[in-house]
Amino acid sequence: MTTEAISTHKSLDENEMKLINNLTRRSFTADEIYTFTAVLCDNEVDRDFERFSRKSLEKLAGLFIGKTCILDHERKSANQMARIYDASLETDESVKNADNEPYTALKAKMYLPKTEKNADVITAIESGILKEVSISCSVERSVCGICGKEKCSHEKGKSYGGEICHRILEDPKDAYECSFVAVPAQRSAGVTKAVTKGYIREATLSSDAPEIVKSLGEGEKHLSKEEAAAVSSYIESLEKNAELGEKYHAQLQADILKFSALIQPELPRGVLISAMKNLGADELEQMEQSYRRMARQLFPVEPQLAVKHEDKSTKNNEFKI
Repeated sequence: MTTEAISTHKSLDENEMKLINNLTRRSFTADEIYTFTAVLCDNEVDRDFERFSRKSLEKLAGLFIGKTCILDHERKSANQMARIYDASLETDESVKNADNEPYTALKAKMYLPKTEKNADVITAIESGILKEVSISCSVERSVCGICGKEKCSHEKGKSYGGEICHRILEDPKDAYECSFVAVPAQRSAGVTKAVTKGYIREATLSSDAPEIVKSLGEGEKHLSKEEAAAVSSYIESLEKNAELGEKYHAQLQADILKFSALIQPELPRGVLISAMKNLGADELEQMEQSYRRMARQLFPVEPQLAVKHEDKSTKNNEFKI
């Protein structure tokens, strides 16, 4: 099924106006309202290696009624551009998704009043400038597309026997808003997810930061303020971890040199330092543990107050300290 991300309505019938006026403070006429339809999301695997199940899409259709449409997920009242008054699923049996299921998209109908202030927005929609949309929602859990489990060893984006692992988002709990964006996560629409429990790696923007950084490298992402903050925090944590890693690496090398001086005094210090430069943390750990064992065998450590075996043939033992 080939669909436009945005399609405009030329006329409104009585039923549609009733749906719209259910959300307004006063009754509007069809001449006062501009409407359009947007593909919010679908059941295809997105750029984050995630997808909605059809059951999730059905629930989202109800949750999005009455929700606002904004720009770049900037959640300010002044940034509201339109409101969703109807939503439904559209399925194309001739097109299959990654799990060989019929392609299904969630479409939403939105409205905004024809005012002087909204004239530029309407022109941008009509001209195709405002086209791609992204949604913000929360889901209760996600399951592995390979094994169907909530928690497993499969990592999304990696190939297992020729099958790329992805997560299936289940049990939507709430829908927050949809936004016009430059590059959505979903290729046909877009989605920003948050998981309330279950698969913890998908819980926040902070945990999504590695995928955001990856998409930047591929030239597929324009960051919102929230995403930029998440990436900044992620980079800061990486720098701290790198600093700790360098300290740990240096400590392993120092311990190896110390034990080597005890068990291999004839080995030049420079030779060992040069050899360690090409070793990773795992190899250094194994080397340090091996040197530590050999050092203990040659120079066993015994506490000063360790109990000695007494010579029972000696008299007056009870008076000895």
